[in-house]
Amino acid sequence: MLKQALPTESDELSRYAGHGHRPDSAAPAVGRFSHFVIEVTDLDSSESWYRDVIGMEVLGRNLTAEEKPHSLLQMNTGQLFILIEQDVVEPRRPGSSSIHHGFLLTPNQYRRAQERLKSFGYDISDTREDFRARGEYSMDIDDPDGHRYQIQAYGPEAHEIILPGVGTVDCGPADSYRIGEVKLFKDGNFFLARLKDGFVALSRWCTHMNGRVVYQKQHYRFWCPFHGMTYDRAGNPLWGRPDVCALRLNLITFSPDGHVLVDTDRVVERERYEPGQAVLPPALLPATS
Repeated sequence: MLKQALPTESDELSRYAGHGHRPDSAAPAVGRFSHFVIEVTDLDSSESWYRDVIGMEVLGRNLTAEEKPHSLLQMNTGQLFILIEQDVVEPRRPGSSSIHHGFLLTPNQYRRAQERLKSFGYDISDTREDFRARGEYSMDIDDPDGHRYQIQAYGPEAHEIILPGVGTVDCGPADSYRIGEVKLFKDGNFFLARLKDGFVALSRWCTHMNGRVVYQKQHYRFWCPFHGMTYDRAGNPLWGRPDVCALRLNLITFSPDGHVLVDTDRVVERERYEPGQAVLPPALLPATS
């Protein structure tokens, strides 16, 4: 069994619910859906599982207009679950890995859920832990019919500023970079990009969640392999994502002999790219009268 990491203790809701939604710009959780219907083969067994393992409140049997036997349960956020008894249940569509349903918890709720599931003998390890962004936590459980639930939390570390601890990095002569060139400095965890307006040093940590972005030269963009977030060469988020900020910047100065110096201990957060964020060495600045 893999050892499941724990999020930093916090009662705060995640900044992002899933892959990009911000709760401060939408309806509260209880307003997102009213009820959820699940087909089950044994109503007694499933009702007990959702009550005892998940912690839902059983409101009663056959309380809705559903024709078949069913049980009505309620989550602590107010939404209803309707379990409908069927002779045959297909929790996984043919040719697919599965359909999964998600519960998003605060970090402290997630920690308590781990202890609860462990007490029932569930394997709470995350087999995809190596493929998750920093601060993203997840575990899967199946109900008696094989319906899969993904229980997730995003800890504060998903959005914290991460410093590489290497100080100032000498990136070489400024005049050796062509406009449009992007170069990775792995030890400093940043990309140096030469834009038309000047140089920007872009942190590799995705601002959607702390995944590490890569540069896709063939597409002239940065891409995060964790949730597919993309950014242009100035660090602006692509595909109309106003809920995600531009990639963070490290501060740039120039040595007397014209080398680009990037201070990895100084980080600038920003909403979007503006031309004034790019810098040129004195030798390349336009002459003033």
